[in-house]
Amino acid sequence: MTSRKLLAVVLLSSFVCAAWGTFSPRRILFAQCDYPEEHSVKPKAVFMTCANNRGVCEVRAGGSHTLRAIFVPKINSSDVDSYVRWNSWVEVQLPGQNRDACGEALTCPVVANDITRFTYNLDIQNFWPRDEYPVIWSLTDRATDQEIVCFKFRINIV
Repeated sequence: MTSRKLLAVVLLSSFVCAAWGTFSPRRILFAQCDYPEEHSVKPKAVFMTCANNRGVCEVRAGGSHTLRAIFVPKINSSDVDSYVRWNSWVEVQLPGQNRDACGEALTCPVVANDITRFTYNLDIQNFWPRDEYPVIWSLTDRATDQEIVCFKFRINIV
C-alpha cells in the first residue's frame, strides 16, 4: 500500500470516528463514596470514553459516553439498581437514565468475590448546562437495599 493510500485510510477513519462521536476509553480518576456501607466496595478501575486524553473527563452535550467500572463485590445479588446523580449541594438524579443494571450493563446474578464489569452508556442531554460536575454512581441490591459498589468522579460537559 502506498503512503498516499495509507494516509487516505487514516484520514477517513479519523473522520468517521469524529463524525460518529466515538472516543477511546481511558482510565479516569475516581474515589470511594464518602458514606461507604458495610458491603460496599470501591472499584478496582473505572474507564470512560472521554473527548480529551487527560484531566477531568470531557463529555459532549448531545452525545453518548461509555463508562465501565471493574469491581469485586462482597455480596451476591440477582436484581441490581444503578443510581447515578450529580453531587453538588444536593444530590440530583440524572434525568433519563436506566436504573435497571441487570441485562446490558451488568451480568446478573452478581456473585460475591468474582471480578464484575459494569458497562453503561451515559447519554449527555443537550439541555444540561456546560460545566464541570461531581458525579456519584452506586449499584445497590434491590431486595436488601445494600450498596454493592459506590464511586465518585468528575465530568466536564462541553
